[in-house]
Amino acid sequence: MQPEELIERSPMRAVAASIRGGLEPGQVGAVLAAAGVGKSAFMVQVALHSLLKGSPVLHVSLTDNQARVRSFYDEILAEVGQSVPAEELSRAQVSVERSRVIHSCLGRDFGAADLRALMATLAEVMDFRPTLVMVDGLTADSLEIVSLRQVASESNIRLWCAIRTSGATSQDDDALVNSFDTAVTLAPQGSCIDLHILRAGGVPTVESETLSLDPVTMMVRPEDVRDPATAPPSPHPSVCTLFSGGATGAEVAFGEAAEKWNISEVNFTFEGHKQSRSRGSRILSERELAAGDVSLVYVAHRLHRHWDRTSTLRKVLQTQWHVVSHASQVFVVGVIQPDGTVHGGTGWSVELARRWNKQAWVFDQTHEAWYRWTGREWSKGIPVIETPTFAGTGTRFLNEAGKNAIRELFERSFGLPG
Repeated sequence: MQPEELIERSPMRAVAASIRGGLEPGQVGAVLAAAGVGKSAFMVQVALHSLLKGSPVLHVSLTDNQARVRSFYDEILAEVGQSVPAEELSRAQVSVERSRVIHSCLGRDFGAADLRALMATLAEVMDFRPTLVMVDGLTADSLEIVSLRQVASESNIRLWCAIRTSGATSQDDDALVNSFDTAVTLAPQGSCIDLHILRAGGVPTVESETLSLDPVTMMVRPEDVRDPATAPPSPHPSVCTLFSGGATGAEVAFGEAAEKWNISEVNFTFEGHKQSRSRGSRILSERELAAGDVSLVYVAHRLHRHWDRTSTLRKVLQTQWHVVSHASQVFVVGVIQPDGTVHGGTGWSVELARRWNKQAWVFDQTHEAWYRWTGREWSKGIPVIETPTFAGTGTRFLNEAGKNAIRELFERSFGLPG
């Protein structure tokens, strides 16, 4: 695992593509947002994108101490590299530390003259010459854009500024945006943060481009990264595992696709239960089954339907518990009903995924489209397999659209099989 593979997983790859590469040396960019929206996390993402390429970064914070800023980097790097082996992620963290200087300026003014003096000191004392500088915590009133631009030009650096705004728009905001080469804004939108690209490469965007970001990590939501040229790629098939049940229909199709791409399988079952697919078969003991015990009364109430209360049904539901609990992403083929549940017994897998805040996707065979659970509703999108552990399950009555959806999911994630 090389650092380049971590770069590929960074959501900033998609952001940089949308803002046409971000900044050139000597240019100044800005992220504008109200307090508490996520400017600091966004600045860390921009910095990590450069650090993982080996480019030195100076991060100046006017609002947080060094320990707090460092924790931002550690948390977000861990998210970006969650599919990377621990030893490789550790090496990347060391590389980031070596290429980054954090300077805290709490409770003091910080302007262009301060930046120039700080860079001169770092060059003289530490022989540290950043190519990217982040200044987090400015306000429109304290901004010295002309002088900052001069420093950027003199030092041949790319300079990003995080600027706190009131949240209301005005003509003054338009003037502020136009004073930068690249400018983006962050604004809450439901459970996400919308990143609006207002200016890129010194040119206003004809229409404000928008990306939807995770509110904690500022990662681009997977359904908003559909272009293979800009999408964070999937893990290599060799490190992936499909968790399923080996039943007729969707589970067999998921398993056949996994085998075609040389992906490991674990197909959970129990004594006396016939599987249609035995590759990676794993028989659960009575004790293991009990770990996934659920009340059929609760299931019937939650899914608004009733089944015969048989020992076999209970074990099937217990098996689904194991399938979902082992996966980070859950892919289901079936039918989404008007009440938001999924038809049939496989609906329990979806309910578990939703309860545990797993990333849940359902291919609705009636509408022939993929839908992702957002936390409030089903939203149409185009999924890719993003994590090394994922579940594939669904209806026994798989139609051609469902078969094609599974095949295309694997092709979109891993390319054509070798």
